[in-house]
Amino acid sequence: MKFCLEIWGTNYEKIKEMCVFAEKSGYDGFFYGEALTDIDLDCWTVLSSLINITRKIKIGPVITYLFPEYRNITLLAKQAMTFQNLTKGRLEFRTGAGATLQYSIQWWHPFGIEYLKAFERVELLDEGLQVLIKLWNSKMSSVKFEGKYFKLNSASIKIPNIVIEKIPITVAAKKKKAMAIAAKYADIWECSYISPIEFLKLNNEFTHLIGKDTNPKIEKSIELDVVIAESDTDLKYKEKIFAMERAPHILHQIKKYGLIGKPRDIGERINEYLKVGVTQFLLSFQDPFDKNSLCLFNDVMNAIK
Repeated sequence: MKFCLEIWGTNYEKIKEMCVFAEKSGYDGFFYGEALTDIDLDCWTVLSSLINITRKIKIGPVITYLFPEYRNITLLAKQAMTFQNLTKGRLEFRTGAGATLQYSIQWWHPFGIEYLKAFERVELLDEGLQVLIKLWNSKMSSVKFEGKYFKLNSASIKIPNIVIEKIPITVAAKKKKAMAIAAKYADIWECSYISPIEFLKLNNEFTHLIGKDTNPKIEKSIELDVVIAESDTDLKYKEKIFAMERAPHILHQIKKYGLIGKPRDIGERINEYLKVGVTQFLLSFQDPFDKNSLCLFNDVMNAIK
């Protein structure tokens, strides 16, 4: 069972402080958001700066975008290999097909980047992971690849005198075709914002997709929002703030699909997820820099572990 933090924001000093705090508190992963908009700094630059101030916590982007217009796939492959080497095996490479077109186009259109339709993003995810894995294993031979979205003529990435540990891949997926890609390539399969009952249903489908010929030891992760408080009064106050920041209907969804309540309530909810097969939790706290909330959650973690 693993607990990881999802962090966003532009206050660099606070980001560093929370990463160190997370490692000291026993969290297993620290993942920072990636966006061209003003809600985040440059993801890989920030993550690189955290390498030498931590020792064991996993580090990586919350999601790695594979869009060719956004980042060259061979550059991304080399970035990941370099990062894995510098961290001595602490990179978790997280990716997926992305959120809905209606929601996500606002983040990409201003920068002239086309946000593809769902079936195209799934195709791109499949191709992109094929290319990355081939490049990560290209020390002995060059790679040729010609697909709909990516092309390699005769490429290889060799870093002399360095042994690169296998880069674990997390694939976020809830739809059947994306889940099939996760079953084929992922070390960790992740879902977002669903109830334990819904996760059980998807986990059964995913287990069927894995079959006998693929990796049966794929970890099962879930991304959840967290609102935690010691008292009913504090909880109501935090719910009010959450509704003001995110909208009342989002708060309603979090009550159904997230971790909201006092420590004991949240502990019981986590156990519900554990019973249906979840092995990793990616946690997005209401305020990512609120150490008091993390300390309260630490008590929950320690009680469960």
